[in-house]
Amino acid sequence: MKKFIFTLAVTMSGITAFSQDIIRTHKGETIEGKVTEMGDRTIKFKYSGEDMINSLSKNLVSEIKFESGRTQKVSEKIEINGEQDWEKVIITNLESDVAGLTRVGEIMAKAQNNWSYTTNVGKLEKKAMDKLKRDAAKQGCHAILILTTTSKAGNNRETLSGAPKASVTGVMYKY
Repeated sequence: MKKFIFTLAVTMSGITAFSQDIIRTHKGETIEGKVTEMGDRTIKFKYSGEDMINSLSKNLVSEIKFESGRTQKVSEKIEINGEQDWEKVIITNLESDVAGLTRVGEIMAKAQNNWSYTTNVGKLEKKAMDKLKRDAAKQGCHAILILTTTSKAGNNRETLSGAPKASVTGVMYKY
């Protein structure tokens, strides 16, 4: 009987040692390891047999299946199938929001109003951002990291050079 209990204990400890969490990404990758922490923006985990802690953006993770059997949804995949999906494109100023995504390239958009010098600069910035989102959607990208935003209020009614304008530059990303 003691031999049976000892064998059972050794077998169970072996099963526990090989139990792990499974992280599924929006790229279709499966990562096996142990989730150690889930923060607001990142998931920290260790690969099986390693001590180093790795970090992964929550925006990249679809779900986690824990060794207990529980499955937790982390984020929804943003599907971009062309310019018609431009409103789904996410604009961010945080590099952590695009960590782990594939960089596609830089993008820039401008907006200007030559007819009214009283146009709100905020409206022109939104117009430039919308142009960025449309261009990113055309290229199948679902996220834009903003690098710079510049705007100038209209101040000279006699020349068009004083018309209000806005420009935005960023970097496009996809899964």
